[in-house]
Amino acid sequence: MFIKSNKYNANFVKENMMGPNAMKIMEELAGSLKLEEGMRVLDLGCGRGLTSIFLAKEYGVTVFATDLWISATDNYARIKAMGVEDRVIPIHAEAHDLPFKNRTKGRWYMNRYPSSGQ
Repeated sequence: MFIKSNKYNANFVKENMMGPNAMKIMEELAGSLKLEEGMRVLDLGCGRGLTSIFLAKEYGVTVFATDLWISATDNYARIKAMGVEDRVIPIHAEAHDLPFKNRTKGRWYMNRYPSSGQ
């Protein structure tokens, strides 16, 4: 189990996790997403970009790695170090301010749990 996510350096993953192991969660979730090479994915709340890196490396998708709390510059350094700077675009933004139109084709993934009562 977790054949794809277990390939990644354990220290790199631990240093960049911001909660549960999002790469393992994404690996399990990706099985039902029908991802195809060349698709565009919006990773809202990407944190330090682990899931964005994972999706780009393992599925060949282009990822818009968006987070409000982690700077795009910091994420770009990680993305570049992992060799996917041509497929992962780091964005520092609030989700409601994003310029994506409803007709944009691709998969949408939100890497955060909704708050109860909101």
